[in-house]
Amino acid sequence: MNKKNGMRYRTKLIVFFLFSAAITMMACIYTYVSSQLLIRETSQMFSKNLELAAVYSELGDIQQDIQIYLSTNSSESLLSYYDRVNTISYNANRMMENASYTARGIKTMNIANMITHYLKQADGAMVAKRGRNINDYTEYYAQTVKENAYIMSYIQEIMSSDLIDSLKKSAEINQKVQSATIFNIILILGVVVFVSVAIVAFSFEITRPITQLAKYSKEISDGNFDVEIKPIKASGEISVLYGVFNLMAVNIREHFNQMQEKQRLEKSLSEQKLNNLKIKNALRESELLALQSQVNPHFIFNTINIGAKIAMMQGDKITCTYLENAADIFRYNLKGLDTRATLKDEIENVVSYMYLLQTRFGDSVDFTVNINGDENLLATELPRMTLQPLAENAYIHGISEQEDGGSITLTVSGDNELVTVTVADNGKGLTQEKIEELLAEHESDAEPRVKPPKAGHTTGIGVDNVLKRLRLFFGRSDVMDIRRENGETKFILMLPRGVKSAPDEEIE
Repeated sequence: MNKKNGMRYRTKLIVFFLFSAAITMMACIYTYVSSQLLIRETSQMFSKNLELAAVYSELGDIQQDIQIYLSTNSSESLLSYYDRVNTISYNANRMMENASYTARGIKTMNIANMITHYLKQADGAMVAKRGRNINDYTEYYAQTVKENAYIMSYIQEIMSSDLIDSLKKSAEINQKVQSATIFNIILILGVVVFVSVAIVAFSFEITRPITQLAKYSKEISDGNFDVEIKPIKASGEISVLYGVFNLMAVNIREHFNQMQEKQRLEKSLSEQKLNNLKIKNALRESELLALQSQVNPHFIFNTINIGAKIAMMQGDKITCTYLENAADIFRYNLKGLDTRATLKDEIENVVSYMYLLQTRFGDSVDFTVNINGDENLLATELPRMTLQPLAENAYIHGISEQEDGGSITLTVSGDNELVTVTVADNGKGLTQEKIEELLAEHESDAEPRVKPPKAGHTTGIGVDNVLKRLRLFFGRSDVMDIRRENGETKFILMLPRGVKSAPDEEIE
C-alpha cells in the first residue's frame, strides 16, 4: 500500500478548534464592548437627568421651609432649611465641576450660579426674620420667590430638552442594539455552518476508511485469511492504520498456516504420547500386581512356625489372636498401593504388625500409640502402606541391632491444616548424610519403584518409596521430615487435611 503523507488528524482538529474559538471570542468581545458602550451612554444620560431632578425637588422643599419659618418661626423648619441648603449646595458644586463647555454644560453652570445667588437671598431673609426686621425679610422673601420660580422654570426647560435628547438617543441605541444583534446572529450562524461542514468532512474522512477496515476485519474473523486489503486515499493516521492492518492480516495468515502445521505435528505427537502412556500404565499395573504377591516367604514361615509353637504351648485363644493379626496384615496388603486408606486403618495395620513382632521377640520391643487430639484426625486419608514400612524400618534397622531392644512410639497430633504423624525409635539411628539422601528430591521421584523384599521385611517398600508416594499423593514435597533428637530417630509426616476418596472394596 502506498503511504501518503498529510496533516495529522490531531493537528487538523486543533486548527479547527482554535479557528472556531477565535471567531466565537471575537463575537463575544464585540458584543461585550457594544453593550458596555450603550450602558455607559444610557447611564450618563439618566445620571444627568436624575441630578437635575434632585436639584429641582430640593429647591421646592427649601422654598417651602422658608415660607413656613417666616410665617410660623418654627425651629423644625429652620433646621430642615439648613439641611437642605447643605445638600443643594453640594449638588450645585458638583454640577459646576462636572459641567463641560457645551450648550447643556453652560446651562448647568448657569443653574449652579443662580442657585448660589438664590441661597444668599434666602439666607438674608432668614437672618432678617431672626432680627425681626420685617421690611428686610419681606423684601428678601419676595426675591427668593421670584428666583426660585425662575430657576425651577429654567431646570424644567433643560429637563424637557434632555427628554427630547434622551428619546433621540434611545432611538440611536435601539438601532445600535439591532445592528449588534443582527451581526451576532450572522456571526453565530457562520460559526455553526463552518463547524457543521467541518464535522461532516472530518466524519466522512475518518469513518469511510474505518468502515472499510471493519469489513475486512469481519472477513478475517469469519476465516477468510486471504482477504485482499485494497489501497485507499487517506492521510495521516488512517494511512498508517491501513498499513499496519495490512501487515497484521499477512502475519495472521502466516501464523494460521503455522498453527495448522503445528496442530498436525502435535496431533501426531499426542498419539505417540498416548501409546507411551498406555505402555507405562501397563507396566505400573504389572508392578502393583507383582507387589501384591511379594510377601516374603521367610516372614510367612516364621509367622506360621511361631503360631504352631503358641498353639502347642498356650492354647487356641492366643493362637487365634496371633493368626487373626497376621491375616489382617496380609488382607490389608492385598488391597494394593494404588488405593487410599484412612489414618485409622494405617494405625490398626501397624498395631497388628507390632503385635506379631512383640509375640515373636517378647519384651525386646516396646510399642506405644499416642493420639493427641479429636478422632477427626484419624479420618485423614493417605496412601496405603505408609506407616507399616516406617515402623518396620524402625525395628529392623534400629532396635533389632541392639541387645537390650528398644521402644517404638507412634504419635498423632494436628491442627486445622496439618496432621502430624511421628514414628520414633531409640535404636541405632541414621547418619545425617543418610537423612539428607532420603529427603533429597531426584528426577526418579516421579515414579516410585518397589524393590525385592530383603530378609525380615514384609514387603519391598522402603522409606524412599513411602516418601515418593506421599509427594505424589499430596502434590507437595514437604510431607516428611527425619530428625535425630535426644537419642531418638523420628520420621515426621506432615499430612494436609481435607483429602477425600471413595471407600475401597473389602477384600476377603
